[in-house]
Amino acid sequence: MAEEVAGVHDHVGGLSTEKAMTSTTEPGTKQDQDVGYSLYIDPVKEGKMMRKFDIFAVTAMGLLYMMANLDRSNLGNANIAGMPEDIGLVGNQFGTATTLLFATYVPFEGPVAVLLKIIGPKTLMSVCAFCWGCATLGMAFIQNWKGLYACRLLIGCFEAGLIPCINVYLGWVYKKSERGKRSSVIFAFSAFSSAFGGILAFGLTQIRGPNGFAGWRWLFCIEGIMTLVLVPLFYFVFPQSPTTAWFLTEEEKAMMEARYMADKSWGHDEPFSWAECLKAFIDPKWYAFWIYQFSVDVSLYGMTTFLPAIVRGLGYTSVHANLMTVPIYICALIFFLGLAYFSDKMGIRWPFLAGPLLCLIVGYAILISVDNLKVRFFACFVTALGVYPTTGLSLMWLQDNVARHYKRATMVGFTLTFANTAGVAVGQIFTTESGPRYIKGLSISLGLAVLALAVVLIIVVTMTMVNKKRAAKLLAAEQAGDPIQPRPDLGDYDLHFKYSI
Repeated sequence: MAEEVAGVHDHVGGLSTEKAMTSTTEPGTKQDQDVGYSLYIDPVKEGKMMRKFDIFAVTAMGLLYMMANLDRSNLGNANIAGMPEDIGLVGNQFGTATTLLFATYVPFEGPVAVLLKIIGPKTLMSVCAFCWGCATLGMAFIQNWKGLYACRLLIGCFEAGLIPCINVYLGWVYKKSERGKRSSVIFAFSAFSSAFGGILAFGLTQIRGPNGFAGWRWLFCIEGIMTLVLVPLFYFVFPQSPTTAWFLTEEEKAMMEARYMADKSWGHDEPFSWAECLKAFIDPKWYAFWIYQFSVDVSLYGMTTFLPAIVRGLGYTSVHANLMTVPIYICALIFFLGLAYFSDKMGIRWPFLAGPLLCLIVGYAILISVDNLKVRFFACFVTALGVYPTTGLSLMWLQDNVARHYKRATMVGFTLTFANTAGVAVGQIFTTESGPRYIKGLSISLGLAVLALAVVLIIVVTMTMVNKKRAAKLLAAEQAGDPIQPRPDLGDYDLHFKYSI
């Protein structure tokens, strides 16, 4: 029991703040080490406050992510709707176009993640979305491979900022126990875009406009316009800062400040520092995470881009192939939402990554080895179950285990930078000549899924060992009568920081 020398007790709605002149607290109390604040936040009011962020921030980012996926992956739908023949593509020029997007996409992801807090998420994401929407609209008017390549490079350049911004923003606003569900909702928009994209492509590619304006051109035209219409709506509703959001009451703004005060490792008020950014590159877990992320991103980009062609290889016509991808993505969406919910609820990540990785491995093995068309169609479902959880929850797992904003932002951004070189690889391993079964691409994806599973197990074992060593040191110091004080400035290298597995 703490002995209180003097104290002042304040209640502000859902926030209770106690300032004590003693450095000791009750076990389990969250206390600001420097000032001596013991903080209690009403969980009901806190939940109501965070639901506002869900509505105005997560939903807004999800809609942008949905359009980004549509604008990026609709190339696969156009591929089976006559685009290569209309603009005279030969050899593997389509695969090269797929790859080129990542030539500009990859280099900008890391820097943009660091700039998010400096420029502001509202401005940064709005400008990016407007520019890639214009580039997508331009795809409707290409006449040859040169125009195709130019538009893909521009789309990659401007879409590069979105995913890093989304992931860093989730880590900036939400606690560890809150991030998985929000990440799944964001990726649900991605899965919905894949399903909706199939339906939209089915309808739009049937249009035959004047002067030979083909259906695939309408696909790019309509989707580009949809993005441009969404941009001003996003800018209007999205909050500029978590603690000054327009939809928060004064009481809720105080609660947001209190959340940050209660966990100094969050780094909300941390000023920009090159030293903090550079810490990411000497942290061994960063290397493990980007190797893992690269391995699963091959599946993400391979399946979302080439699934229509794979399904067409099962005997469906071009237009029906787009439509038959819809139930596959719907099942993947429901599966991911369930996994993310239980991952947050149980406070653990790795089993919810290992399970979907096994789905990838089994699904690929069937697609590669079985000739029966019905069984291979079933394998498409199994494979899709593994695509979104393995790529979405992993980034939340990374953020759970990195303290302070700029190290976390740098690690997330450059993990995506290195991992998304997978997009370059996809266009070269899923080649036009290897369709419609794409044995080479599927085999490489299978091998990388096995590698990713091995990396997950290595991370779990090493983090568990570190947690035990830190707990032993803290216990030994306490028993010796010389307890070790928290050092938030050390980030996740502080002995009091516990890794989440």
